[in-house]
Amino acid sequence: MFTIKVPATSANLGPGFDTLGLALQLYLEVKVKMFPGSSRISFFVDGEEYQEEILGHNLVYQAMKKVFAEAAAEAPGLELTIDSSIPAGKGLGSSAAAIVAGLYAANEILEKEFAQEDLIKWAVEMEGHADNVVPAVAGGLTTAMLYNENVYYQQFPFPEELKLVVAVPDIQISTDESRQLLPKKIDFMDMVNNLQRASYLLASLIKRDFRHLSAAMDDAIFQPRRKQLIPGFDQVFSHALESGALGVALSGSGSSIIAFCQQEERRVAEAMQAAFAASGVQSQLMILTTDPDGVKVLK
Repeated sequence: MFTIKVPATSANLGPGFDTLGLALQLYLEVKVKMFPGSSRISFFVDGEEYQEEILGHNLVYQAMKKVFAEAAAEAPGLELTIDSSIPAGKGLGSSAAAIVAGLYAANEILEKEFAQEDLIKWAVEMEGHADNVVPAVAGGLTTAMLYNENVYYQQFPFPEELKLVVAVPDIQISTDESRQLLPKKIDFMDMVNNLQRASYLLASLIKRDFRHLSAAMDDAIFQPRRKQLIPGFDQVFSHALESGALGVALSGSGSSIIAFCQQEERRVAEAMQAAFAASGVQSQLMILTTDPDGVKVLK
């Protein structure tokens, strides 16, 4: 028996659409046990058991089947115990974590037949984009590039002096629903502005110069369209910045909102929750740090 542990992730970080990502110390764990017979799944969220999912629709199991198929190997009987603290449908990479866990679990059973590059490529194919997959694998702060059907990435340590406040509203948004709001055409200057901000944000985090993070994380293209799905969006942003946050962004496709703080993280968290409450939305608060390592195999 072994366990695969995969971190949650926050993608985009404002202007870095489908490019920038950050691994968080919030996890999905899959305990894998092999035995003769058919496979079965136990599914837990924060330690609470849920009704067993249909095996064929489970992303962990689908990812495992893909690896066995690529190896032309028959899947053994499996008992999978999935325990996730990552809220589903809240822009924190729950599906990417499940896919990465399944790929790495199957590869472990196959005695690491495939390289990490293969697993990342398959994960991106299943997920549809690399911004959540790459930090889930590599940990830390990442930037991903797709070129000629290959996935390239760079990983950087995230500044340890920054804390991450995540407000998770009681609103579930599917990535597909959120992507339907995205523009078919983009204004030239908006594109330039986002490119400038994403580059400046990455440089600022690498150099640990936080003076202009609020400007660098101000997405000109995607957040203005996605915010219509989230009541209180503008108020949460403004309250967080007024309470001491250095920068604020929609986490992935939402609905969670993430704030970078060097201090006053509790005050920022309470301000974000109060802003959601004023719009009639309940929310859960998390004060997190980054996961530096990414996916792990524990024995």
